[in-house]
Amino acid sequence: MPTAMRTSKIDPKRPVVALTFDDGPTEHTSRILDTLQQYGGRVTFFVMGNKIEAQKTTILRALYMENEIVCHAWDHLDLTKLSSRKIQKQLFNTISAIAKLTKTVSFFFRPPYGYTNKKVEKVAQKLGLAIVRWSLDPKDWKIHDAEAVYTNIMEEIKTGDIILCHDTSSSTAEAISHLIPDLMEHGCQFVTVSELLSLKYGGIVPGRVYDC
Repeated sequence: MPTAMRTSKIDPKRPVVALTFDDGPTEHTSRILDTLQQYGGRVTFFVMGNKIEAQKTTILRALYMENEIVCHAWDHLDLTKLSSRKIQKQLFNTISAIAKLTKTVSFFFRPPYGYTNKKVEKVAQKLGLAIVRWSLDPKDWKIHDAEAVYTNIMEEIKTGDIILCHDTSSSTAEAISHLIPDLMEHGCQFVTVSELLSLKYGGIVPGRVYDC
């Protein structure tokens, strides 16, 4: 069954985007949270299970600020190359660690590299999870240049986008510190992935792959 999220804080007449961050948390996550604390908005963090224990304080700060904490995987392996049992372990162990710390349940995840196949989707459906990728990739994982990341997003962004970023470098944190206030000035709302998918589809369906 679809999982619907509360979207009462969102103005349907204004553009909405879901800004997402993979591979963290790291020491750069706090700067992103500082920007959100200053300007508002909510984002989604796809966290690595093997980083949760060392980054408890950062994760809880993000949660208390109404950001979304969900599963990436335990470590950054290509799930399509693993057995079904190992895929399930990667996801279940991460989701369990998130739930233990935050008391929240993940209804979706993002596979490392965005790679998925029928085997991954079958495991996801068994665990009650949807798969979320992205519609806009500013290549922050490759270029490590704040101005270029900012420009790549500003030139391509449209309402309803899921934007792929990584809270693993200072250049991304710097780009976000300018991106959020500039887009908000133009009326853009930063929402979580759950909120965006609820607005677009009425909920989240286990086993389904979402690219927007």
